[in-house]
Amino acid sequence: MEHQLVLLCVSCNRKIQAGIFNDDFTSILFKILLLLFLLLPLLITYYRSLATSAGSVNQTPAKKAPVVVFSLCLGIGMGGFIDGIVLHQILQWHQMLSNQIIPNTFETKSINMFWDGIFEAVTWVFTFIGILLLWQSRRRPDLHLSNLLFTGGLIAGWGIFNLMDSIFNHYLFRFHNVRENVAEVAAWNLGFLILSLAMILLGGLMMKQVRNQSGI
Repeated sequence: MEHQLVLLCVSCNRKIQAGIFNDDFTSILFKILLLLFLLLPLLITYYRSLATSAGSVNQTPAKKAPVVVFSLCLGIGMGGFIDGIVLHQILQWHQMLSNQIIPNTFETKSINMFWDGIFEAVTWVFTFIGILLLWQSRRRPDLHLSNLLFTGGLIAGWGIFNLMDSIFNHYLFRFHNVRENVAEVAAWNLGFLILSLAMILLGGLMMKQVRNQSGI
């Protein structure tokens, strides 16, 4: 009996291509990329805070905002990677569109993997921007460098990612649930939302503990 080789790559399988590049492609892509709009206020805050002051650097109060911004970016990216690696790949509780395209065949699994990749690319952008801002800030003597401030930003950023994931992907667009194929789907989604808010609160409280003359 001969076995036919079935190629599951996006570029060589027409069923997978049809499942991805259909009438919903642009809409799904835009919805996933919405998270990138968070970069705009973060970058505006960062570059405004680094505006050259009239006085000398030694007379300028230490700035927290640049540290907060790049730590938030890194936290958002870290949260996205942890979600993708742990929940999408290791535990496989869900995939990007698993509530709409059930990954119960090779083709539907591959379609979800494609959108997982787009999702991971978005989180990579946040991580990359965070690293660039961190590198750009490394030689500025007027920054308020603090382990507590940086760690709080990471935790808050992680919580912000989870909150956006919860609001958009779990509730608004209904792309996926925290856990598919369980009786307590709503409870898992609600628990994830509460955890997100708790992380933002914890990170915010940690950053608030860091006091300096200029504020944020």
